[in-house]
Amino acid sequence: TGVMQGDFRVVNNYRNQWGTVSTPFSTFSVAYDMNVLNKKKNKGISDIGVGIGFFSDKIGTSNLAQNQFNLSLSAIQQLNFDTKLSLGLQGAYNQQSIVMDNLTWDSQFVGHQFNETLPSQELFGNNKATYIDMNAGLLLVNESWDNRFTLGAAMYHINSPKRTLFSSEKLAPKIVGHASYEIKLGGNMSTKTLIPKALYTRQRKHQEILVGAIYRYYFKRASKYTRFATETYVDYGMYYRVQDAIVISAGLHLKRFHFAISYDSNISKLRVASNTIGGIEVSLAYHGIFSDGRIKLR
Repeated sequence: TGVMQGDFRVVNNYRNQWGTVSTPFSTFSVAYDMNVLNKKKNKGISDIGVGIGFFSDKIGTSNLAQNQFNLSLSAIQQLNFDTKLSLGLQGAYNQQSIVMDNLTWDSQFVGHQFNETLPSQELFGNNKATYIDMNAGLLLVNESWDNRFTLGAAMYHINSPKRTLFSSEKLAPKIVGHASYEIKLGGNMSTKTLIPKALYTRQRKHQEILVGAIYRYYFKRASKYTRFATETYVDYGMYYRVQDAIVISAGLHLKRFHFAISYDSNISKLRVASNTIGGIEVSLAYHGIFSDGRIKLR
């Protein structure tokens, strides 16, 4: 939250997946964050970031849904000219729900014939649940003339909230780590860069590993001295989600707008049902500046 070029940011994201397996799983999110202090000094907190977001996830025939409203706060410290460190906290209000009407049960079959008028003989105490979730993260960013390096870590579900509709099971904490390194290709004045990236996620015994890289070509680079110079570039890349999928991506950053699209092809055992078709994801972001009288490089 708040670590960006400019003063505020609006991000919208949509994902649709596994349409060949069942009713498509769809995810939608929108978020806004901004800088508050914008101080140019190395002592004390250099900036404070605040943000608000909404997340909606719908799964399968039952329309198992999760809606989340979250508030984020971060303290950003400029360690030196090239490096900044950010500590963030997030609180979220979550609501889960499920629609039983679209489900079928063994008791509704007579032989091989389905009869929707027959009772399911299933008893459910509640089809809605709410809970509060707490998350925290740390981000280190180093940006010099030659390269840009980011390293981050986060923990989700710190308070282990009870989130299930039909049991008392608690949501286990989830640990996330990520890193990226933007390297100029062909010298300091080059407009071409390679950005290797890695993501690791673990929750109890389950884990996810994502590795890959993108190639980026700059038509115009932003200025790290003023923060307000707009940049233009295109990029494309490929990632491997270990034992699960191959992901291809492409993006366009035009001045203050950024558009990205990705598609993953399933290579796990699920490919028998999915026919290797995974999901498509698109995002649109806008980086803006406030009209506060500061000098801006156009």
